[in-house]
Amino acid sequence: MLKKLSRDKMNRILTLQMSEEDLKKIIDSVDNMISKEQRALLENLPSDDNLRARLDGYKALKEELRKIFE
Repeated sequence: MLKKLSRDKMNRILTLQMSEEDLKKIIDSVDNMISKEQRALLENLPSDDNLRARLDGYKALKEELRKIFE
């Protein structure tokens, strides 16, 4: 279950509480988004800088979530 603990509108920061299972589902979803973006890059050669930047962002998000999960 996901629960909002606090919100800082000025800095645009949310503090959430969630179960490990919910976090695992989010990590799996980000992994699926990475796979989709990688396929899009391969299908659209030469690659678009926007697609590459979005893929890099997803990979960074996955790594941050993975560190939290551990």
